[in-house]
Amino acid sequence: MEVRDIEVPEPGPGQVLVALRAAGLCGSDLHMHYRPAPADRYGPIFGLRTDPGTVPGHEPAGVVVELGADVNGLQVGERVAVHHMGGCGHCTYCRRGWDINCRDRWGVYGLDKPGAMQDYMVVRARDCVKVPAGLSFEEAAYYTCGAGTGYLALKRGGLGLGDRVAVVGLGPVGAAAAYFAGRAGAQVTGLDVVGSRREFAARVTGCQTVDAAGPGAGDEVLDLTGGDGADVVVESSGSAKGRALALEIAAVGARVVCVGFADSENVIDVQATVIQKQLDLRGAWMFPLPDLQDMLDDVSARQWSIAPLVTGRYDIEHAADAWAAFDRGGPGKTVLSWPEGTS
Repeated sequence: MEVRDIEVPEPGPGQVLVALRAAGLCGSDLHMHYRPAPADRYGPIFGLRTDPGTVPGHEPAGVVVELGADVNGLQVGERVAVHHMGGCGHCTYCRRGWDINCRDRWGVYGLDKPGAMQDYMVVRARDCVKVPAGLSFEEAAYYTCGAGTGYLALKRGGLGLGDRVAVVGLGPVGAAAAYFAGRAGAQVTGLDVVGSRREFAARVTGCQTVDAAGPGAGDEVLDLTGGDGADVVVESSGSAKGRALALEIAAVGARVVCVGFADSENVIDVQATVIQKQLDLRGAWMFPLPDLQDMLDDVSARQWSIAPLVTGRYDIEHAADAWAAFDRGGPGKTVLSWPEGTS
């Protein structure tokens, strides 16, 4: 990582200029930008194309400071967060809000379009949602991918009254899922191989935890759930072993939602773990654009705060330190922050 001085970009038609106030680091950033050798960063990685010369960061939140031509619905001074997967806007998927599944994708901020780790960022107005008063920029940035993925995974899993929830992988996505499930009144069990992440999740979200690397991890979860297993399982580790464990600890008739990306393939005994257990196995690749606004409005109305989940804060001059710290796999969320008064 290196920090460069560049020209402030100018918004074109349908675009706005955003002064960044927070930019989150995501596990996808590590997989696509930080860990691969430079020659391997051109993609496709996970089906997405990237360029090592692109400004990284796909979890942006900030203030609109300039409008391009033909922009409606946004004003200078408004607080916004940005949905990072931009679709064409015209196909069936985009009209349903599923820009992420657009076959003629316009681009992805932080991969093939300049991202959030810069003082000023040009974005399409259609990709912006408004940040409610009382919600911090750091939280809003976290919701645009990491926390939002955890929140919507629970909705995709049909979380209901009395459900027991298990979360496999307690990184930024999994910790957020455990937090939201607990706030919704569920009995929550979190699993991770890293002790510091288990301790952090137990302290901040109130969940009970299990060492996912332990030889009897599956049996321990069954004991904690009364012998039946979890009704909703969120798999956010992105590992082959984590996915297998998620199927093992699911109760009969459970909903298992996979959100973690992995390079490895899984060998699954479909008969024993899916058919005979009558599981509903679901994938959740982020969330639709309209759901981001609904989610921010919902957590604001409930006065839920994920601020305690943000543990690493860096200014842009120390971005390299932020990436290195995040790569070490500590607990909580890492963000770049800008003072409120900067312009």
